[in-house]
Amino acid sequence: MKLSSQALEALKNKEGVLTPQYDRSQIKGGIMHMSIGGFHRSHQAVYIDDLLSQGNNQWGICAVGLMPQDKDNIEKLNDQDTLYTVLERNSKSDKARIIGSIIEILHAPSSPEAVLNRLSNEEIKILSLTVTEKGYCYDSNKNLDQKNELIQHDLKNINAPKTALGYIVSGLQNRKNKNKKPFTVMSCDNLPGNGHLTKKLVLQFSELIDSDLSKWINDNVSFPNSMVDRITPVTTDKIIDTIKTQFDIEDSWPVVCEDYIQWILEDSFCNDCPPFESVEIQMVSEVDPYEKMKVRLLNGAHSALSYLSYLMGYREVDTAMQDPLISRFVCGYMDHDITQTIPDVPGINLTNYKNILIKRFSNPAISDQIQRLAEDGSQKIPNAIIPCIEHNISNGKPNKYIIIALAAWFKYLSATDEQGNQIEIKDPLADLLIKTAQSNPMHLLEIEEIFGNKIIKNEDFVQGLTQTLKALSDNGTRATLESLIQD
Repeated sequence: MKLSSQALEALKNKEGVLTPQYDRSQIKGGIMHMSIGGFHRSHQAVYIDDLLSQGNNQWGICAVGLMPQDKDNIEKLNDQDTLYTVLERNSKSDKARIIGSIIEILHAPSSPEAVLNRLSNEEIKILSLTVTEKGYCYDSNKNLDQKNELIQHDLKNINAPKTALGYIVSGLQNRKNKNKKPFTVMSCDNLPGNGHLTKKLVLQFSELIDSDLSKWINDNVSFPNSMVDRITPVTTDKIIDTIKTQFDIEDSWPVVCEDYIQWILEDSFCNDCPPFESVEIQMVSEVDPYEKMKVRLLNGAHSALSYLSYLMGYREVDTAMQDPLISRFVCGYMDHDITQTIPDVPGINLTNYKNILIKRFSNPAISDQIQRLAEDGSQKIPNAIIPCIEHNISNGKPNKYIIIALAAWFKYLSATDEQGNQIEIKDPLADLLIKTAQSNPMHLLEIEEIFGNKIIKNEDFVQGLTQTLKALSDNGTRATLESLIQD
């Protein structure tokens, strides 16, 4: 059965399938979201679907694709009346849920004016973001990268922007000029202090456009911090076939995810806010400890295990976690190098949290791709791992497991595995990283955009990394890991 509004009635009575519990024709768009990837559709859009089921019909989502390549997937969703399937999986069963919270989809490169016109409508109370680290266009010091070609374009063409920052500033400029209430800017990306960072970048961008606009944004616009969590692998043809075979749903762009979901959100909104607590979103005054816990333990551990696992021949995370050597490494990484860097987290038992992470990583129903976790290391590592290294150095604590992970990353960046097969390096700095790793991998520490300028000055850290990297080259990944963990 091809997924569509017309098909919903028939799907309502199908075992294992959940459908929207509201009249979609009555939903208004109160949220604009950039951009429309898998994580947003498995996370925020699911929470909003729950809200709409409670009768909060003013909080539908207008989703925006920012990249030229988004057009094909947008056409797929529009062909399904913007409906899609979330396949929630655990080790025992699958559940198919049809999500109806996205009521409109725009392709920004094709029609920037349509996005800006929609954003000027006061019906939009929140603009939310999942544009990944590189979508924020910041430099090594987390300031606006004015050398970025897209930023240069937007500064000259603020009424036809290409970046999320350009759309935010142009949209807020319109609200200011027309004496309209501003929208809240809500980052949902895995970035330390994502709200604070977004505000800083928006203010820096807007200052280059109009200093009065920058002051107005500073005084009137809220940028709540948030922590979001749900493992969401890339959708494959196999997932599409599973949904068709198991549930008789023909969906050309579904999303697959674990059954675990979490959202911690700062209670700071300059415009109306949905009753988020009613759908188990935790509203707090301070997100920082939760964010540090998640980014450093989950995201950092994901990166750490990905490079070692890939070099050892694994391609799926759950398969790698079945290897006792890798699971011991992940536990050691979290327990010995990372936990000590995390502040007290209200209401959280860290031991239980880490145990749950191990179970989530090992979930065979998800089978996340190691290559996905290994992507964009130059963007992820500065947020998830470098602060831990600096904390441990400052406090005289070990970085043993972190050093193993970084050495594996350096080896991975040579773009050739231990069997001589080519590795596809996906990273904004791919050319620089590969060239450096192939000539002298230790020179990677000199890239300030990733490592800053403190770590390279610590002789113990540099020596440990040098020795571990040599061991990987001389003895191979498995033998080196066995030796280091035993020691």
